[in-house]
Amino acid sequence: MITVSYEPKPGGLGAVINGVDLAQPLDEKTISDIKQIFWEFHLIIFKNQKITPDQQIRFGKYFGPVVKHPYIKGLEGYPEMMVVEKTDTDKHNFAGAWHTDTSYQEVPALASALHARQIPPSNLGNTLFCNLVAAYEALSRPLQDFLMRLSAIHSFTGRSMTGREQDLGYGQLAKNKTEDIKVSQPVVRRHPMSLKHSLYVNPMFTESLPTLTSDESDLILDYLFQHSTKSEFVFRLCWEPNDLVMWDNRCVTHARTDFPHVERRLLQRTTLVGTEAPQ
Repeated sequence: MITVSYEPKPGGLGAVINGVDLAQPLDEKTISDIKQIFWEFHLIIFKNQKITPDQQIRFGKYFGPVVKHPYIKGLEGYPEMMVVEKTDTDKHNFAGAWHTDTSYQEVPALASALHARQIPPSNLGNTLFCNLVAAYEALSRPLQDFLMRLSAIHSFTGRSMTGREQDLGYGQLAKNKTEDIKVSQPVVRRHPMSLKHSLYVNPMFTESLPTLTSDESDLILDYLFQHSTKSEFVFRLCWEPNDLVMWDNRCVTHARTDFPHVERRLLQRTTLVGTEAPQ
């Protein structure tokens, strides 16, 4: 019998789960315990997990179907596993801005998991995670009520590709496959498990608030981006080899910090298919 224990991170975002070896199949009680921790803290961390792609995919399937990235080619033999790699000769660090995975899809991803295969020798290239539930709850009630009535347009290109042009060349990503995809999402969404509300906008993929003027839209989005990424809502993950981290895309946004371009960083990502459109 596996005994699951956990250590919450300060601020209510993230918990380190102890006593679980993801290289082994998990029983239903252990899976249930892990899910409860995940729903409560939005992000879970497993240390020193020496696992194969098959084992990472198996873990993801405890939460739901694992889906391949809509544009980026997967690992050889594992189309549903995305390789997040910067070699020591690459000049560009992919997807560094704050974003919520696939918010530009009508039914965005439920969760994502990253397994650290190689981290930069400088120990940089950290990942920042933002608690969008806490960010929403910190807003005044009148502003919450106003935002509840708004929807936002999300697209792969967002408001601007400035500074992200090289992202389009990552993993055979083609601009002509992404630029026409636009979906409407609520600015505030409710989590189907906790029933808590959170902001659901992000600087990379949120394009506009269509019921407002362009100036009003930019002003409000800029404020929400700045507000939601305040330090009190952010958890910084300093990667160690073989860390596996999974976060809830329905209420968490994330970004990568820079690291020297001469260093290599390799992670493998699995993504869980969304179960419903945001509401």
